[in-house]
Amino acid sequence: MKFTYNPRIIRHLGYELITSNEVAITELIKNSYDANSSKVSLQFLTSYDKLDTTRLLNKIPNKLNERLAKINPESLVLVEDIGVGMTKDVLIKGFFEVGSTLKKDQKNNEDQGANIILGDKGIGRLASQKIAPKLIVETSAENSNQIVYVEIDWEKFISSKDFDAPEEEIDLGTTISSGYTRLWLLGTKEQPIVIQQYFEERENYEYDVFGNITKSLGKYLQIKDELQTALGFLYSPFEEKKSVVDIELSTDGKTIMLDFNYQALKVAETIHEFDSEIIYDDDHKPIDLKINLSLQLRPWFIERIHHRELGSVLYQDWKRPSTEYKKLLDKYEDRYSQNLKNTLLLTQIFPSWNKKRKGALSENFVDAILKIAPIKCKIYTFKRDNTLMSIARQSAVDNGYVENTVRTNYDIRPFLSAHNGIKLYRNSYRVGTIGNRDNDWLELQQKRTSGQQFYRFELGNVIGFIQINDKKQKYIYETSSREHLTQNLYVDSLQVTLTELLEIFSPNYTKTAVELTKNFLDQEGWLPKNNEKEIEQEIDKSKEVLKAARLNLTAIQQAITAIKDKIELDTEEKINSVKKVFRNLEPIALNFEENLDDTERSLKSANQLLEIAKQEQVRVKTEAYNNYKLMANGLVTEIITHELHSLLSSSEEEGVVYDRHFKVIEKYFLDTELYELNKSHFLPIKKKFEHLFKKMGDLDKFYSFLDKTFITNDGSRILIPTEVKGELKLIVERFKFRLNRHNVRVELSSLNNVWEVPKGALLHVFYNLIDNSIYWIRQRQRMERLDARYKREGTDLIDIKTTSSTTIHFSDTGIGIDDKLQHTLFNELVSGKENGRGMGLYIVRQFLKSFGGNIELLPKRNIYGNRYIFEISINQLTNENE
Repeated sequence: MKFTYNPRIIRHLGYELITSNEVAITELIKNSYDANSSKVSLQFLTSYDKLDTTRLLNKIPNKLNERLAKINPESLVLVEDIGVGMTKDVLIKGFFEVGSTLKKDQKNNEDQGANIILGDKGIGRLASQKIAPKLIVETSAENSNQIVYVEIDWEKFISSKDFDAPEEEIDLGTTISSGYTRLWLLGTKEQPIVIQQYFEERENYEYDVFGNITKSLGKYLQIKDELQTALGFLYSPFEEKKSVVDIELSTDGKTIMLDFNYQALKVAETIHEFDSEIIYDDDHKPIDLKINLSLQLRPWFIERIHHRELGSVLYQDWKRPSTEYKKLLDKYEDRYSQNLKNTLLLTQIFPSWNKKRKGALSENFVDAILKIAPIKCKIYTFKRDNTLMSIARQSAVDNGYVENTVRTNYDIRPFLSAHNGIKLYRNSYRVGTIGNRDNDWLELQQKRTSGQQFYRFELGNVIGFIQINDKKQKYIYETSSREHLTQNLYVDSLQVTLTELLEIFSPNYTKTAVELTKNFLDQEGWLPKNNEKEIEQEIDKSKEVLKAARLNLTAIQQAITAIKDKIELDTEEKINSVKKVFRNLEPIALNFEENLDDTERSLKSANQLLEIAKQEQVRVKTEAYNNYKLMANGLVTEIITHELHSLLSSSEEEGVVYDRHFKVIEKYFLDTELYELNKSHFLPIKKKFEHLFKKMGDLDKFYSFLDKTFITNDGSRILIPTEVKGELKLIVERFKFRLNRHNVRVELSSLNNVWEVPKGALLHVFYNLIDNSIYWIRQRQRMERLDARYKREGTDLIDIKTTSSTTIHFSDTGIGIDDKLQHTLFNELVSGKENGRGMGLYIVRQFLKSFGGNIELLPKRNIYGNRYIFEISINQLTNENE
């Protein structure tokens, strides 16, 4: 037996699998590229007599011209290239053979440095039936003296597998050096081509800073967004060499604009980027991939954060010129770079990725990635809000990111709407329609629902690309519909790699950039403080102004009474008396004017203080929300602990009873000489029970330790004198097993502080710090096995010492704090530990601040070049009654 096929398969492959007319046109232009054409002309015509012959790349043979005039199609699309063209044999083998391997053979014969062949499946030209019911193929090969043309009626092909398309060879009488191909896609009365679906008339406008239209800049024909995206991204617009194929579009002799707005990329506020480098062994075999990640910020990103922190009202008074934000970015460039750059090795991070997926990744994962490496990525992010976009455009010009001849008042939203998404490229050429605005192949929107959405990529506000190295399409290829990737080991490995790397970018890098910027704005004094002293001064000023106003009003009332008594002005004495009153009123009027000015200044200042208070209230609400979440977690922990205590409370008495039961059973086995049963089954059970019972006893002690931190209604909220060393001894006792196991000593001998703090507060603080120290000492101990620099003789140390009555220094012999974390260490969700929650030090600082304390990382560095000393301080307030 052998397979047979119904001609309807042609319709299925070329009409139903191709999802849109735009994809169909792209498939035809890809064929022109594969034919090594440097130029493609695309004409959308309402009728044949509208053909613009000046745009033709080759003259039309007279016979074909007469034939087309006779057909007189209702509408047509002409796709013309000046590639290698086709002989009749190539036309039969490469065009009319469904699923032809011609391009695969061409790939295999190409040198590694040759052009990439985009076609692969041998069905792309069937896409023409998506556009029109009839097709004429006109072609001539290089160094040929013949033109071949074939008329294809798709309906006849589908209806009968015996149908032969009429063909004709035209003898040119001379040899032409260059080939060409023209595809005439013809509409009929029954099935006309609606050419207006591909382009539209648009009007260019100028906008003010609020996004309002100010004037028209003229009309033009623009390719519609869907086709613009398909053609604009066929060759990567992110490359310095923008395209190897010049595509010209027109309709009835009028030019249609095909334009990717490269200048718009320059107003992106952030650029997330990674590239990679293959590492080879001595035999030049690829063994690893070095991945370099970075986040670039633009000055208007800093201005946006400044705007967000101030609010719209305060921003008007506190905003700086665009160039000042650039200076701030330059000033802190090194500190941004420390936190927003990283280098990873694939072999080192793969185990953690695999662990997260419970070992489901292939053992050939690294090799699969190396096959398509190097991989690189660049993602541009924008903000659509009119005010923010206006800020970005103006700052980009002021700071030289775009030329000052570029208009700064155009609307960027249509550009974002047309081009958003992260496209996939094979070297510099687009893979299918992967990454179109409706194709969220990286699941960016889904990830926004998984937490920290304000720091994650917004699909509608990003434009970017992922580029792999797979010139001959051996590993990564799209499905026939061009909408998805064909699943295999290489695609699965790529998806995991991109998911993990983009998670580093967003939310991690984005959140770090925001927190750093807020810190730097605060350090520069660009964020107002809610100063109680200033408020008191304004109140005093207002009282003085009010007092002066009352005195002036009294004087004016007295003057009015005096004038009223002399109102007749019938004597010289009365006239002089009124003149005197007016002379006395003059300084009062001046004082009154000054009082009004003072009142206006006072009101303006008070209004600004009110706005500062409002912004402070927003921050307080955010902190309160975080604190309530922590309280909720603490409440759950406390409930679980109490439940555990209820289970353990009678354990000591029960232990005696169970011990008696075990002795009776053991005696019975020995008396009845069941020695093997006793040894092999009973004793292991007894030992396991005793071990578990001992652990339950430890848990009971742990409950007693935690009980000291629980808030009760007996005054636990008040500050009580607490000996720091005594609290720490309790914690050290709790950590005794881990400290001994890892050969760590805790030094407390110099401690003599007695602080007034809430009950159990120091247990919370130092428990977290000591737990962190043990973890990082363990990391150093592991690293010393691989790197002699981390070798240390003798016992590791956690040193906690008094430096003053209000300060304690805490340090250890671990590796210290990585520079990438030193400025964000106390922010929520920041952690240097693998799979760490990033809440410990945030809670410690917030908790200390709640009763007048603080914790800071001091600048001194250890022998590994990292900062390592924490200073814990407390403000001991003097009692007002003393």
